Parts: sequence; structure tokens; C-alpha cells
Amino acid sequence: MNDRRTIVVALDFSPSSRDALLQARRLARWSGATLRAIHIIDAPTYTPVPPVLFPWPLPTHTDLTEAATEQLEEFKRGLDDDEPLEVDIRVGCPAKEITDYARDAAMLVMGTHSVEGGQKGVGTTAAACVRRADCNVLLVRRGQSGPFRGIAACIDFSSISRPVVEESIRLAARDEAPLWVVHAYHDPWGGRQPRGALADNMPDFRAQYRTAVESRLREFCEPMAHELGAIKAAYRVAEHNHRWEGFASALVQFLHETQADLAVLGTRRNWNARDFLMGSTAERVVRDARCSILAVKRQPPQASAETAA
Repeated sequence: MNDRRTIVVALDFSPSSRDALLQARRLARWSGATLRAIHIIDAPTYTPVPPVLFPWPLPTHTDLTEAATEQLEEFKRGLDDDEPLEVDIRVGCPAKEITDYARDAAMLVMGTHSVEGGQKGVGTTAAACVRRADCNVLLVRRGQSGPFRGIAACIDFSSISRPVVEESIRLAARDEAPLWVVHAYHDPWGGRQPRGALADNMPDFRAQYRTAVESRLREFCEPMAHELGAIKAAYRVAEHNHRWEGFASALVQFLHETQADLAVLGTRRNWNARDFLMGSTAERVVRDARCSILAVKRQPPQASAETAA
């Protein structure tokens, strides 16, 4: 985590939200961060005018706030502890209000779903917060309120990959959890045998190519080799052979096979046309993985310099 000593947890009073709160409290105690909680009432900030044929007045912001306060009290009773919980209740668009509130935080923590029973994918608000937030975002799957039992650092050798590995090392060391550093790669021949001179001179092309990717992965992690060695991290490469499934499918399959309960990956703020149509690799992992997700954001130069200091 960076040195902005605040963790924000967004609550909607769902079961997944409860686990997000417990996870946020755990991380705040460990890091010495201040914990702030927020609940957003999804309603227009202006006073709506009721339809002509609707004979009853619409609820006011005061009515909605009072109802949310009652929900909060019921939510507190279900926590089974005496730890104080102060929640800032606001009205507005949830994704915008949450990310604005967490702009200067070290991390935003929230549940993956507001709907009970969601075991795959994330809700629309959670997905929007991953996309919009300036800070790291931890999406907590229901039932994962305690220490993580297996962590996968998903990297692509870009500039955000090193912070991904560093965050993963800190969490794995704290929770004494196994750590896998994994890179997904594409076989240039799409799983088919090479042809021509390549087939004649290198009959084991696929095995050699995989070995070269593994060597590249270890080379990338060399500056962190001491820390990775101390926690006995494992290096893994995941191959995908199907053009249209992409790298995300290989990473999701790896997460499923290893039963990792936290995937750490880098995300970017800017989209392009391809992301709009198909989604970036990170977004597809967030959507399809069945574990909690820590989305690491690239920090601006000033914040990075302060963190290094």
C-alpha cells in the first residue's frame, strides 16, 4: 500500500458487503490505516417531480436517509462484534460518489455483488468502481473475510506489473499464503505444429517457446527475487490456444486450478475501442474469476515518489 493512510470501504448492507467490511478492518489493523465507510443511496441528487397520474408524494432525501440509517443499524446487529462503525450516508450515483470519496485513499474495498448468491462476475457498481477509481480496488467475494489462502499475481511485463508483484508479496507474507506469479502467453502457432524449416530444425518448438517465456518471467522478477524467495513464491506460465478466448481465459483457468482466493492484477484508467467491444484482459478476469480481486492502479509520478520515500 502507498502512504496515503486511509482505506475506504463501500457498504450496501448485503452479505458480500459484510465480508468486505471485515476484510477492510483486517487490512486497516495490519497497515495502521484509518478506515472510513460510506453508503450511497442510489437516487437523483435533485428532488424528482411525481408523474401526473401518481397521487402520492415521492420519498424525499430525508426519507431515504432515515431508511438507510435503519438498514445500517440492522447491518451492525449482524456483525456480532462491538467494534464501532460510523458510515457516511450520501445520495447520488453510487460509482461516482464512491470513487470521488476514495480519491485520496490508499485502497477502496467493496463486495463483488449486492445480490445474494453471486459466485461469478461482479455487479455493475463494483465493475464501474474498478474502472473509475484512482486508488487500488479490492473486490471481496462473499465468504472471504479472513486471511487469503492462495494469491496469484497476474502480470504481463508492463510497467504496472512490478507494483502488482510488490502488493502480492506484502499480502502473501502477511497471510502466510502461497504466492504464484503467473503470466499468460499465446502460442504463435495457435497449438498447431510449426511448418517448414522451423519444424525440421526445432521439432520441440512449443516446449522451447514455453521455456523461453518462463525464463522471461524469472528475469522480470529478478529485482524482487529476494522477497519472492523468502516466501517461496512459484513462477507459472499459462498458455491459451484459442484466439477468441484471449489471455483472460488462461488466467481464469489457472485461478480455478490452483484454487487461489485472491487475484492481483494491474488495470488502466483509459479505454480504447477494442476494450469497449470486448473488454480488456483485466476486466474479463474481474468478470469471470470466482475469487476476490485486487485491482492495482498505476500511481501518478508524485504519488510514486512519495511511496518510494
